[in-house]
Amino acid sequence: MTSTSTRPGRVRRSLALLGALALATTLAACGGDGDAATSDSGKPVLRVGVQKDGIRAILKQAELLEDLPYEIEWSEFTAGPPIVEAASADQIDVAWVGSTPPIFGAAADADFKIVAAVVERDSHSDSVLVPEGSDIKSVEDLKGKKVAVGRGTSSHGMLIKALNRAGLGLDDIEVNYLAPADGLAAFTSGAVDAWVVWDPFVTQAIQEADAVEIAGGAPDDNGLQFEIASSKSLEETDTREMIVDFVDRVRQGFAWAVDNHEAWGKSWAEESGLPESTTTVVTENKKSDVGPVTDEIIDASQHLADLFTEAGELPTKIDFASIVEPGIVK
Repeated sequence: MTSTSTRPGRVRRSLALLGALALATTLAACGGDGDAATSDSGKPVLRVGVQKDGIRAILKQAELLEDLPYEIEWSEFTAGPPIVEAASADQIDVAWVGSTPPIFGAAADADFKIVAAVVERDSHSDSVLVPEGSDIKSVEDLKGKKVAVGRGTSSHGMLIKALNRAGLGLDDIEVNYLAPADGLAAFTSGAVDAWVVWDPFVTQAIQEADAVEIAGGAPDDNGLQFEIASSKSLEETDTREMIVDFVDRVRQGFAWAVDNHEAWGKSWAEESGLPESTTTVVTENKKSDVGPVTDEIIDASQHLADLFTEAGELPTKIDFASIVEPGIVK
């Protein structure tokens, strides 16, 4: 897929917004003493980890946060890897992450489980971006180049798969492991030759910085993401029931968004400070379905994990199926 067909637009707005999108604003999280926390109103509290990913906006706009039998305590993170760490430390109960953070979490013996799959219908979560006018036209052209990517993120997974398809490995490029805000700065300053990142960063970089996508979507990206949960939270009966309810609300939210992506985009813009011209493009692209983690998903994820192990990026081989918790979503 090319940037002109999948991520259109050349809207000029402040690039500071993209940097702001990547900043962590981790909110206070309840400690994990084995019991569900209780709010001042007497309701139990569900601790939900988010990024600037539009999850709150989609649930709010779809009216799925009304009349909750519990209160939600939101904690915001820059990317998936610290979310997995927070779940492992029992600082959050449930969260949405990309395809790769659970793999790195499993390799680090993190104490969490995958409870549902979120699959984008266009199979396009991440993209390889280069500056306009770059002589890099394909993944093969990345050999010997400086490439920014977030370590352990879905973009890291997309990159290793794209390189593998091109007969290359991570050793054939100069990898700069950078968080989104730092990746943006390196990309726009010319400190790196390419940037591998996810939406909404992709769309905004194309709109604001004239970035060009040279790879994205199948076969290097399957649009796969996950809902994860703290193992301790799943073991606590009341919290597990809240997680089941919340994940079902996320499922309903994405189903609602299929026919209401513009309303979702507007709400996401209000929440995040991103231009509505960006968020409405992203929500159109992010039509997704939430469901159980199938054998096919496990096989694809195991293949990705094996690629990382073979590349020396993981300390040990993992068994992806062992981190899947069935029964949370039907």
